[in-house]
Amino acid sequence: MLQNTFLHIPYVGESTEKRLWDRDIRTWDDFLDKDIDIRNKNTIRKYIKLSKLKYENKDFSFFSHKLSKRYHWRAYKDFQDNACFLDIETTGFSKTRNDLTVIGLYNGKESNVYVKGKNMYQFREDIKKYSFIVTFNGYCFDLPFIQAKMPEISFNQFHVDLRFVLKGLGYEGGLKKIEKRLGIERESDVSELSGKDAVRLWYQYKRRNDDSALNTLIKYNIEDIENLKYLMDFSYDKLKSNLLVK
Repeated sequence: MLQNTFLHIPYVGESTEKRLWDRDIRTWDDFLDKDIDIRNKNTIRKYIKLSKLKYENKDFSFFSHKLSKRYHWRAYKDFQDNACFLDIETTGFSKTRNDLTVIGLYNGKESNVYVKGKNMYQFREDIKKYSFIVTFNGYCFDLPFIQAKMPEISFNQFHVDLRFVLKGLGYEGGLKKIEKRLGIERESDVSELSGKDAVRLWYQYKRRNDDSALNTLIKYNIEDIENLKYLMDFSYDKLKSNLLVK
C-alpha cells in the first residue's frame, strides 16, 4: 500500500489521490510512466523519485514523519518483516506515581518480555530494531508511559494504534471485547484476567516472591501482543478493501 500512497507528497490530499487512482494512476511508477495533466506535476514527480529512493533504502523515518499517523497502516505490509506488536503492564494509570512492570514485544515469530528489576533495560536497544509498532491504545497510554520512564527513547517508527483503527471499522470497546467479537479465544487460565488482575499479580510476585504470579502475568501479556498481530492483519485487509485499491 505504501507505493499506492501519494499523501506524503506536497500538494496531494485525499481528493487528489483518489482522482489519481480513478485515472488508473495506482502507483508511483504509474505516475512517472504516464504524461498526466495535473497541477504541480514537476514537484510531485520530484517527490515520487525521492520516495522511491527512500523506499529502496528502507528509510522508514522519511515516510513515518511525512505521512499522517492515520495513514500509517498503509505501510504495514511493506515493513511487516520489521514490525513489532507492543503492550505494557503497569501498577496504575499515572506515569509519575505508578510503575512500568512489564513490556511485551512480539515480532510475528517470537515474543520477548521485559520485566522491571530483571531485563527491562534491554528494551531500550531492542525497540530500535523495529520500524513499525502496533499497539492497542498506545497513543494515549503505552508509548507515553514508556517515555515517561525512559525519556531517552524516541518513537519515530510507524505506529498504528488499533483502538482507533478498529473503532473506525465499527469495533468499539476494549481489546478483550473486540477479540471475543472476532472469535479470538484466549487460553483458559488467562481468558478472564483484566488490567486489575495484572496489577494484583505484580504485587503478588513482589511481596511474596511468587514466580508463578509473574509467569501468569507474562502469559497474559504475551496473549495481548500475539493477538495484536491477528487484529492488525484483519484491520489492514479491511481498510485496503475499503479503498478498492488493485
